[in-house]
Amino acid sequence: MVPFQSIIFMCITLGFVILASIILPIIIKKKWQTAVYPYFLGWAIFLIFALILESGMHLLVLGSTGDTITGNKWLYALYGGFAAGIFEETGRFLAMKLFMKKLHDAPHNALMYGAGHGCFEALALVGISMLGNLVVSALINSGQTGMLLSTVPPEQQETMQTTFTTLKETASYMFLLSGFERITAILLHLSFSVLVWIAVVKKKPAFFLLAILLHALPDGVLVIMQQSGVNFFVLEGVLFGMAFAIAIFAYIMWKKHLRTPVSEPAF
Repeated sequence: MVPFQSIIFMCITLGFVILASIILPIIIKKKWQTAVYPYFLGWAIFLIFALILESGMHLLVLGSTGDTITGNKWLYALYGGFAAGIFEETGRFLAMKLFMKKLHDAPHNALMYGAGHGCFEALALVGISMLGNLVVSALINSGQTGMLLSTVPPEQQETMQTTFTTLKETASYMFLLSGFERITAILLHLSFSVLVWIAVVKKKPAFFLLAILLHALPDGVLVIMQQSGVNFFVLEGVLFGMAFAIAIFAYIMWKKHLRTPVSEPAF
């Protein structure tokens, strides 16, 4: 049986991800009168550059190198961090340069784009995962695992059994902490969007390169700490601390390079 508390925490995390994806753009729109379409542009860019292009490269590179990269945590951290940074920040740069030209005099649209990028990632990676977990958990607890196994090919049944075991044995709080992890990720995407906006609008390419580096840093640290067996609470605390520091830096750069009229609310 999957613990009832685990199911409750899955529901909370799923609800949080969905509500955040609705409420955050509404807040940004209402507070700073931004356009709406940068939010959905962020959805499209994450889908194309992260889920399609970056994932395709991983299949090609990791599939052809065996465990040469994945077997070395330092090399894997370097590869994974910079792959994510290069693909996502390039997509962010192109979106702002090509599709948001008319908004360059309204810098808070960078936040709307960042919200879209981060919220779609949350929906795609956590929301869908939690929904799938809830469906499978309901089948497990109703004694229908045999029916579920009969729907998959024999070669995939072992993997399905592993999924059943994982849902039963994973500590309940882990499902709840997945939502906290998304807070960290969204904060980072808002910060990266500010830095790339400066690179585009103020024609300062160094900020684009900085966004790639700062994107690669927490992703790489995540890989190293996970493969080193670091406690999950410590790991999430470190990542949130890094995200907070990056957000402070982005805020300082915002004030320095994107000064807004006195009547307009500050970021």
